[in-house]
Amino acid sequence: MRRRIVTLAVAAAVLAITLFGAPLSYAVAASFLGDEAAEAEHVADVAAIGVAVQLARGEQVTSLPSSGSDIVLALYTPDGARVTGHGPARADDVVSDATSGQVESDADAVGGLAVAVPVTDGTTVTGVIRAASPYPGVWLRIAGAWSVMLALGVAAVGVTWLVARWQARRLSAPLESLAGAAQRLGEGDFSVRTTASGIPEIDAAGSALDVTADRLDDVVSRERAFSSNASHQLRTPLTGLRLTLETALDAPEPARRAALVQALESADRLERTIGDLLSLARHTRGERAALELDPLVADWSAAWAPVLQGRGRRLEVTVAPALPDAHASEAAVRQVVDVLLDNAVVHGTGTVGLVVRDAGATLAVDVSDQGEGPPEPHQVFRSRDGGSPGHGIGLALARALAEAEGGRLVLTRARPPVFSLLLPAAGAGT
Repeated sequence: MRRRIVTLAVAAAVLAITLFGAPLSYAVAASFLGDEAAEAEHVADVAAIGVAVQLARGEQVTSLPSSGSDIVLALYTPDGARVTGHGPARADDVVSDATSGQVESDADAVGGLAVAVPVTDGTTVTGVIRAASPYPGVWLRIAGAWSVMLALGVAAVGVTWLVARWQARRLSAPLESLAGAAQRLGEGDFSVRTTASGIPEIDAAGSALDVTADRLDDVVSRERAFSSNASHQLRTPLTGLRLTLETALDAPEPARRAALVQALESADRLERTIGDLLSLARHTRGERAALELDPLVADWSAAWAPVLQGRGRRLEVTVAPALPDAHASEAAVRQVVDVLLDNAVVHGTGTVGLVVRDAGATLAVDVSDQGEGPPEPHQVFRSRDGGSPGHGIGLALARALAEAEGGRLVLTRARPPVFSLLLPAAGAGT
């Protein structure tokens, strides 16, 4: 790219100089020839004035005044004979034409540029002064002017080459950096960012690339989070399905059908959980609708009451009347509360409480149990490795989902523990 920019700039400069310099060179040559003709005419005029008196008296002219330059003078009679000076032995065309009484010139005369000035006595032409300037001297001056013009043209091309190289570096460097950033982005480095170059068009492309990197990073992060979170979120539905199927194996024939129906319901919940996780993996903040609480509460009761009952525990659900409207992703809220209920089942004891209440400018969903609570309450939402004991990835994931919906997940009481999901009510600031 740099070479193309420099080549095009130099070619444009050469073309412009040629188009401007060719007619200028012709004009310079014509100007020098015109100046030389004017000087020759002046010298001839001076000589004609000098010999006019001698010819009027009938005196013999044996010499002509010196011109002080390289202009050669000659005197001719009206019939074309050379009297004195240096020139053709017989009058040439320019001298013959001047016998009519007019000053004549010929750029192609013998000996170079020739100018003929008539010598008059009143209205009578008594002679002709021929002044000739040799071409070598004229063309030497013209060649000198052309050389200066050529040197200036070469200097202009050189300056153009230097400016083109600087501009090529200025243009190509940010483009090369942009191409490198795009290549790293294609290789999976979503942290790549471009730097401002000061060129609006290139900076606009860089900004678009940065936005693309952010979006790809968000998408890939969600996909990776899905793979790491799926095992945690699917554990409880799978456990419930397995227990139901094992119960069906040992149940008598009349109760087996009911167990199988319950197993199908567990499979449906499992499928819905997978759908929720996939939806959350691609969810954006603009995808918020009015939250329908009644179906959610019914699903939580149907899913978790049997699990707790199998452990000799029970689930108490309380839904306050006249709850405020909230806008949030149903899948996100479902998964957050599922994490809290799973945490109460695994780490808590006694009755598990699920309370949906009005908390002023927020809608609150409280999950409690009668256990001792987390040993380190301030680190309860800290994500841990899959093999580490404790609350692990579940609560950290739940808090991230809550914050993505503009809400909060807090431990409102440590012992016995109460976790609260707070969702902003419709029309309230987040």
